[in-house]
Amino acid sequence: MKTLRLFTIIMLAGLVLSTWAPAPVYAKQANTTSSSSNTLVVDLAKTKLARLRVNNKTGGTLYVSFSGERGYSFSTSNQGKTTFESVIQPGKYTITVTASTCNGQLTFRRKVKGGTVSLPGFSCRHK
Repeated sequence: MKTLRLFTIIMLAGLVLSTWAPAPVYAKQANTTSSSSNTLVVDLAKTKLARLRVNNKTGGTLYVSFSGERGYSFSTSNQGKTTFESVIQPGKYTITVTASTCNGQLTFRRKVKGGTVSLPGFSCRHK
């Protein structure tokens, strides 16, 4: 009976210690000579980010979305000019503008290099 108790204690101690031990991890080194892999490397410290400036005259909330290589969404309920922080990376974008008080949407195509992306003033036409 003492042998069975000793064996059980040793087995439990082994299980507890094995859960604390690091598990082996196997990783495959990336093949840097292969031309089939596409990797995008962007150094954000050196990239000139652009900011968005809009003029909201709609009387409601203005929604602006950028789609392209990356996607961005902005919204403002403030009337008048609003400038958002510099977060837009350079690239070609399709910009879609909608408003909570207007029907339809406007679409622009812009190439962003940095600086400020200014859009014209937006107002609603009510018939």
